[in-house]
Amino acid sequence: MRNLLVSTMGPVLWVMAIFDALSIFLMFRQYRKDKTKIIPLLTGIMCIGLFYDALILACGSFLDFSPLFKALSQLRYILHCVLIPLLFPICAYSLTENKKIIKAVWAITAVVIVLGLAAGSLMVIEPRSIGVNRYAQSDLTGRFSDSFTQFLDIFPVFLMIGIGIYLFIKKKNPHLFLAGFFMLLFTMLGIFLGKDPSGDRTQSLMFYISMYGESLMVFFLYRFIRKAG
Repeated sequence: MRNLLVSTMGPVLWVMAIFDALSIFLMFRQYRKDKTKIIPLLTGIMCIGLFYDALILACGSFLDFSPLFKALSQLRYILHCVLIPLLFPICAYSLTENKKIIKAVWAITAVVIVLGLAAGSLMVIEPRSIGVNRYAQSDLTGRFSDSFTQFLDIFPVFLMIGIGIYLFIKKKNPHLFLAGFFMLLFTMLGIFLGKDPSGDRTQSLMFYISMYGESLMVFFLYRFIRKAG
């Protein structure tokens, strides 16, 4: 299974990039239909970061390590840390129209985005090569950047799951829950199945397996938007 994942990584990353590009188009089209609905716009903006992430990783199938490739890869982490916090207002808008709550969530989100910009910029990255060439987080990364990215990988997902369960019960719309559930599932699969049997950390597939969860998250967010009207 691991050998199959590695051997097909390059083509699959291109498919993921195309999927994310299509998702951007569909989200913005959904927003144009009803500009009073903010969730499609926010999700489309977040998908820009996912598209860039998949695109740069896919380009690693033919790019050699270089200062330019490193700079482009650094931007991957910056966009991740800056755009993933948009899940907070996405969850807020899905739950309530209370303006005071929405403003409070946006204030928190703005702080998290600023911290994310710092965390992504301070991330120390190093060359790795498994399936594709890429620059990945180094052990030299400081505690702040490391802890902050872990927070972004975990907290928004549990928030989506919690609010998703509530909306499933109250509005019979399971898709926000499914978005968070599959993101969490593939993150956990990445942790448990992505490690190299030899114990070599540089050969971890966690980043790749979790990307399947990101694609499913986007799919179910789109389904949530469509069902919510």
